Amino acid sequence: MMNELMGPSEKMFDWDEEWNISFAGCGFRSVYYLGALSCFLQNVPRLVHGASRICGASSGCLVAAALTVGVPIEQFCADVLSVAREARRHTLGVFHPSFSLLRTVRASLLEKLPADAHLKASGRLCVSLTRLTDGRNVLVSEFNSREELIQVLMCSCFFPVYCGFTPPSYRGVYYMDGALSNNMPLFERRNTITVAPFSGESDVCPRDGSFNFIEVHYGNVGIHVNSGNVHRIWTSFLPPSMEDLAEICHSGYMDALQFLRERDLLGTRSLCPGLIVETDSVNPACCELVKKRGSEELRLNGLNSDEEEDLCLGLKVEKLPAGIKKVLCEAFRDSRGGDSRGSQLTEFLPVKMVLYLLSLLMLPFEMAFSLSKSLISSLLTSTGDLFRSVWSSGGEDMNSAFPERYAFSSDLRSRTGENNKPFSSTDYKLRQSSSLGHQRKPGSLPPPLPLLGSPQLPLV
Repeated sequence: MMNELMGPSEKMFDWDEEWNISFAGCGFRSVYYLGALSCFLQNVPRLVHGASRICGASSGCLVAAALTVGVPIEQFCADVLSVAREARRHTLGVFHPSFSLLRTVRASLLEKLPADAHLKASGRLCVSLTRLTDGRNVLVSEFNSREELIQVLMCSCFFPVYCGFTPPSYRGVYYMDGALSNNMPLFERRNTITVAPFSGESDVCPRDGSFNFIEVHYGNVGIHVNSGNVHRIWTSFLPPSMEDLAEICHSGYMDALQFLRERDLLGTRSLCPGLIVETDSVNPACCELVKKRGSEELRLNGLNSDEEEDLCLGLKVEKLPAGIKKVLCEAFRDSRGGDSRGSQLTEFLPVKMVLYLLSLLMLPFEMAFSLSKSLISSLLTSTGDLFRSVWSSGGEDMNSAFPERYAFSSDLRSRTGENNKPFSSTDYKLRQSSSLGHQRKPGSLPPPLPLLGSPQLPLV
């Protein structure tokens, strides 16, 4: 970690050595990384694209994976906001039985990851896992297939109880959240840039003004003990509002900018064509990005200009690049002004109370339905696995139980010279009766004949 291993006179970044970027697990606060990455890509894109390893644990590994396989950060930001909005829609949030965080993330990965994602990620992406049996940390950086890459990411994101009770597996071994054993992969290397949304000793992190006497080290991440970090940890598990997520993303941008200034990297830009996000000098205002679409919706919803100003993030995303800013503003408008005027009745306190009571009354039925659905799905999966195992073992037993029949069939083929031609039922009965009639002992039964009308399959 650069802050701890480098003195004040050694803060110049060494371009001659290999460097890594490591992201700590932080749940829904991973939008902080998107702000930091947009700052790096805007000012010093070589810092990202030239990194030897991009590491992560839990939600940090999803950011690292998106970066290594080429998923645009704007698209990843939209996915994070979509998951947060979906979780906030339920009464119990992420703990609602009908909401599955891992299932949602897996569906997004299946949709967004390219077919050759495992080839792009192998050797560059480093994912932290915690083995369930002994709690030891495992770092994975080689992936044989796209599905295996997704399995590794799912294992690193599985936080027990929070994400369910059945851990995912990778190559037959059960794993859980990598943040439980190593939340900052490769932090011990001198030229690793550590990024975390908690104030502490990471290279890129929030800087709280108050002096902290107490610091906690867990999973290779140093975190200051203060009220700000308590709130940050809380909102890592429980998704904050769209406005708060936009502020978190903007905070990541500003903290990354401070890091670049401290390392004197702003004057040594390495601009790569096609790899840079839109610069701030041409960034239009937040409300201008969605003015046309937003104005039409607001007119339909009957909102006036004052209410329209309330739907603008404004200075809260001032420094962010245009792409990220547009995604955040659209998500914020959808959460605040996307509903019809009739739905504004839900903002009144009596209506809120009635709806809340109704949701509590419906909760047992929703839980029963979700649990039944999960149970049926598990039974179907178990039945399918059992059927496949019985079928495969039954096929082996059948081959071993009738070796003479297959040997006899091969002998007939070799004698007739028709190796590629299937026998008909008539030929089979004639040849079997002629060749086995004198070999059958008195009182023994003849071998069974094939059923009439059954399809004639070639004997192997």
